[in-house]
Amino acid sequence: MASSADDWQSRVYELYWEGVEARTQAQRAEGAERRRLHLRSLDQHSRAAGILRAELDARPDEPRLNEQLASLLYSMGSSQTAVDLIDEALSSLDESESRYELSRLASPQLAIRLGDVRARRAVAHCAAGHAASALTDTDLAVEAYVGAGLQSAGPPRSLDFARLLSLAAVVHAQHGDPDQALFCAGQALGRYQDAIDTLIADPDAHIGYATDMAAAVASRIEAARANWDHALAVDGFTLSTAEQGWGDLASALARTGVHLRAAGRPAEAAPLLARAACLDPAAVPAQERILAEGVPVTLGEAVLRAGAVLGEPVEALHRALASGESASVTGRLPHPEAAPPYARRLGQLAADLRQSEGDPDVAWRLALESHLLYDTAFRHLVGDPRNWLREHGDGWTQTGITALHLALARGGEAVHDDLRRPLAELSGRLEELAKAGHPVAAAAELARMTAG
Repeated sequence: MASSADDWQSRVYELYWEGVEARTQAQRAEGAERRRLHLRSLDQHSRAAGILRAELDARPDEPRLNEQLASLLYSMGSSQTAVDLIDEALSSLDESESRYELSRLASPQLAIRLGDVRARRAVAHCAAGHAASALTDTDLAVEAYVGAGLQSAGPPRSLDFARLLSLAAVVHAQHGDPDQALFCAGQALGRYQDAIDTLIADPDAHIGYATDMAAAVASRIEAARANWDHALAVDGFTLSTAEQGWGDLASALARTGVHLRAAGRPAEAAPLLARAACLDPAAVPAQERILAEGVPVTLGEAVLRAGAVLGEPVEALHRALASGESASVTGRLPHPEAAPPYARRLGQLAADLRQSEGDPDVAWRLALESHLLYDTAFRHLVGDPRNWLREHGDGWTQTGITALHLALARGGEAVHDDLRRPLAELSGRLEELAKAGHPVAAAAELARMTAG
């Protein structure tokens, strides 16, 4: 039997806020203490979720209970990601998304919640090395906000989108297109700056970790390109907010100092580096490693390099996919249904580059972006999927085969296994298509590569 309303609601409320407080403290802590606090938050929220599940056993369709459980699962997924319990985080966030869809929240509140869950799931996939899933969830997260018109909202709602864009920037910087990472980071920082009055009036509204993420991505990419004025402008904003207690001061000092020194201004760098080392001895070496690592190849660069190596004209493809600014795969083109021809061309370039033993990183960027374009076009499909697959299934199959080969060749087992999942679903659809009398030439090879 479910407990009395006053008893269980009070206990859930108490456990929820104890967990929130522990997670807030964790965001300010370091090392073992940070992990301990995240685990405490996870324990409190897990206990609250257990109480809600008992209530849902009695009232499985109750919207308010599903909303409360979804919120707890979102928090649990965030804490699980922070302590490297990635499989558990993905499970929590999957269920959180499902529970929100049962909660009957009105738009745009539902869009915000779903977008946030998908962004958090993207970060979990990112941490696990799941490039395709991380970028797909990023696309879905941005799509949720944009679909509700929230990209043009002002403060304080714009801070929600800024947080999501900060997370998207991190995912793009690690597994996607640095141009998209820089756009997301810049858009996030712009929204934080526009909302500075809101943040000052309500310090609890600010999200220091999110500003840190966006600034770190923007500064890293600009520094890798030796755009020192831009990198140091971002560093200046980060340092000023960190001095006010918003974000990691040691990292902000170290990043600014490392960039000043690399830009040929060692005298200005020295006091910042010394102060950073006093606060955290690991801060300066960490920023030195980040600068040395550089950033991955962009889609625009990959298209141009492939064209040069293969001796093929790619200017029109480059203009269509890389000349504008976008935050996600879907945003690359004005209409998702326009994606397949471009996806096919990218896939062909990737396959030809692989056969000619060209740069595997360039080929991978092309193949992964091709797969994502096919995937988003199929996700937005209106009409009979069998007709679409008869027209575009062969191109997607060839792209999938190329991408799987490249993932293994580059040593990315996590990337390969993650990519294999959606391609196995494609393989199943192609098998059904073949039974209906419309076989796809390379479907058997894709089935073999995605089996198991």
